[in-house]
Amino acid sequence: YISKNTIIPFLFDQAREACAIAFEGENSVWRLAQDDPDRYIYPAVRKGTELPLPDEIAVGLDDVSRRDKWNTPTPDEYALPTEIWRETVARRQRYEDVRAKLVNGEVTSINDFITYNLDIQQFAQDVIENCEGPELLRAFWKAINRVSVLDPTCGSGAFLFAALNILQPLYEACLERMRAFVADLGPDDHPQKYSDFKQILAQVAQHPNQTYYVLKSIVVNNLYGVDIMAEAVEIAKLRLFLKLVAQVERVEQIEPLPDIDFNIRAGNTLVGYTSKEEVRKAMQDKQLEGGIKQARILFGEEQAALAAIEGKAADIDRLFSRFKAMQTGGDLADFDAADF
Repeated sequence: YISKNTIIPFLFDQAREACAIAFEGENSVWRLAQDDPDRYIYPAVRKGTELPLPDEIAVGLDDVSRRDKWNTPTPDEYALPTEIWRETVARRQRYEDVRAKLVNGEVTSINDFITYNLDIQQFAQDVIENCEGPELLRAFWKAINRVSVLDPTCGSGAFLFAALNILQPLYEACLERMRAFVADLGPDDHPQKYSDFKQILAQVAQHPNQTYYVLKSIVVNNLYGVDIMAEAVEIAKLRLFLKLVAQVERVEQIEPLPDIDFNIRAGNTLVGYTSKEEVRKAMQDKQLEGGIKQARILFGEEQAALAAIEGKAADIDRLFSRFKAMQTGGDLADFDAADF
């Protein structure tokens, strides 16, 4: 629940920034929910709503004095486990209210899917699978590739696996839509049209299968975890490796496992610095009596030390980005050994 309701809204926000036109107007992505509202209402909410209420229950809808049967158990064909009629009626009314909002086009934000407890993951997949133009698909692909999911107390990786299960079908939906765009190319189209899609699909072909490529991309590009127990960190990494290796069908397809020591690490998330600004502030603050801090100007060696830290951090960030790209699809020939 936490994974999908944090990751997917971020992806939609990023895609909306890059391709705002797809989220506006009569033919926006929200039209999917308007055209088929029941698709995004969970089956548990819809249970029994297609059946008419029994007369002895229906009479109480408008007359409170005739609700003597409402506290009795609801038959299985209408009910969720342990429901009584009062709860069943309330759930049906909630279903009708939410469905009406979808049909009337009142749901125009991804956050509305969270507010009304709608199937946000199914909607995200449908939006990608029904992209009419390549711009929206590119926006989602870029967002999915760049989203970072960090669990500061990852343990053996339960939350990271939940995030993986959210991202995997979205990756696959993007790849299938890319194939559809490329397949629709005609002989008169420019050879460079959809060249980015062709390049990505070529990277997929370098791996044992698409699922392997998707999982490897998620493990290397999207998942990060820290835990104070080194044993838990090793278990988390092992689980991710086993998930990846399980996609290989033949021994000769086995690839070198990705190096995720940078992604999943043992450490204490309550100490240390998380940004360049925190390092600068720590060096500038001067402790006075009474716990008061006063900012000061850095000179000489201190300024040089801060510049050195910033330079090394920039180098590490650049090299780590290239290292990840090399693991998920880049050719070793594309990288200069001097960089490492």
